[in-house]
Amino acid sequence: MKRRAIIPFLLGLVVLTAGRAAAQCVGDTTVSIPSFLNEEKNVIEWNGADWTSLFEQLDSLRQEPDSLERIVPIVHIGDSHVQAGFLTEAVRQPLQRQFGDGGRGLVVPLKLAKTNEPRDYSVIADGSWNFARCVGRKYRSYTPGIGGIAIVPRNGRIELTVSTLSKTDDCAGFKKARLFHAPVDSFPGIISEPFRVEGDTRLPFLTTFSWEEPVCSIHLTGKVAGCDAKGPLAIYGASLETGESGVIYHSIGNNGAFYSSYAAIPHFSEQVAALAPRLIILSLGTNESFSTALTRNELYRQIDTVVVSLQKNCPQACILLTTPAECARRRTRWVKKRRRVYYTPNARVDLVRTTIRTYAAEHRLACWDWYEVAGGKGSSKAWREAGLMARDRTHCTEAGYRVQGEMLYRTLMKSYRDYVDRVPQ
Repeated sequence: MKRRAIIPFLLGLVVLTAGRAAAQCVGDTTVSIPSFLNEEKNVIEWNGADWTSLFEQLDSLRQEPDSLERIVPIVHIGDSHVQAGFLTEAVRQPLQRQFGDGGRGLVVPLKLAKTNEPRDYSVIADGSWNFARCVGRKYRSYTPGIGGIAIVPRNGRIELTVSTLSKTDDCAGFKKARLFHAPVDSFPGIISEPFRVEGDTRLPFLTTFSWEEPVCSIHLTGKVAGCDAKGPLAIYGASLETGESGVIYHSIGNNGAFYSSYAAIPHFSEQVAALAPRLIILSLGTNESFSTALTRNELYRQIDTVVVSLQKNCPQACILLTTPAECARRRTRWVKKRRRVYYTPNARVDLVRTTIRTYAAEHRLACWDWYEVAGGKGSSKAWREAGLMARDRTHCTEAGYRVQGEMLYRTLMKSYRDYVDRVPQ
């Protein structure tokens, strides 16, 4: 096979901080579950879906934790509820305590794309950078990647530091960084010792770096040459992995995202497939519920576009659809010549919820009805009064997201234990 022309540039990789990997304890505090949640409804609707292969792999991690590296990757795709990081952290950390810590997973340079970023990592850059986001037309100057964004150096110079952060003094270390970037054969051109570079000609958008000992921070530096406006070097994110057996929980979240937002990202499913997910969780629908022009049939079609593409490229993955909780619409009225702001439940959430559940049932996909678990109709008021929902009555507070993550973790573990009880030991 003939190799494609190599785009010449130099890129160095420098380790800034090293240390032994240690589990973070951010999520160890007890999550208090409010009484208005329907805990008895916290079950997965199977619709004929078979997760036996996933549970077998999880069980093997518990039965043989010290064997050769074996990982169970999970990919959670969503909107602003996922982007904040609190929900997914509340699922990721207890899963890794149960089955082993395979690493932080995908980190995306969201702050460099002018949006909010989870608190447990940082991506810092020197110089000037352009960016693209999968939401909003004005952000489409470049093509976003797996994380829904892309960052592009304006002058071809890369100075980028990726670090894991910890609220303790422990190093949240990793031995492997799998970098997602625009497809260029020569990424990186030159690499310094003692790092190993694992290229894969089948995946021109992915380059893997690995180390013998855990590191907490890496620095990408170099000058890019030969790129132009039609084909610039873009960086999408990196999967940070411990090199140990366990669960890796990747989060992909974008403020304002619809199902259609991910369907519009070129090669999105192919890039997700590079993570080899065994479970894909799709948590979308809140933004669809605010779109009065979106019909049930169009939403159904958009869900199908994303699911079919993921199934084609990730045939080994189980898929879990989740429904959005009740939220509220902001209203205004005039009272004695003064404008008053008030909120009413968003009636279209039920349409979105019903469509997601219907799609899951008709395509034999598992579904977690978070709308019902969260309290159903009228629950947004209770969430707000309990301090679990933000002032906009759409997003949750940090505590609220941790409640949601705890409930998702519980239903996943209940499903796994049900499997264990059924299988002769």
